[in-house]
Amino acid sequence: MDMVWTGIIALIIGLVLGAVGAWIWLRQRGGGEGSVAELKKENERFREEVNEHFVQTAELINQLTDSYKAVFDHLSEGADKLVDQDAVRERMPRVSDREVRLKHIGSRDGEGA
Repeated sequence: MDMVWTGIIALIIGLVLGAVGAWIWLRQRGGGEGSVAELKKENERFREEVNEHFVQTAELINQLTDSYKAVFDHLSEGADKLVDQDAVRERMPRVSDREVRLKHIGSRDGEGA
């Protein structure tokens, strides 16, 4: 999730810099009625880009979540099929009374994450 916050912060910084740049550019052009209409159009285009960006970000996060779940399911199925439960229980006596799961196998003290 840290990457999501980093992306959001970067987006906000980009928006601020873009807005300042657009304001300076329009101000240097001399202003006037035509500039106000153009500024409104540019603002609308910019808002649409921001909306599209957030929709795409949400879709990518959903894909990432699905991929993470698929990897976890694959590892879990592999552990069920490939791991000798008796050998695991001998090596990890603290979890012998619980179902052996990947999170227990990977932890130092057998308590899981």
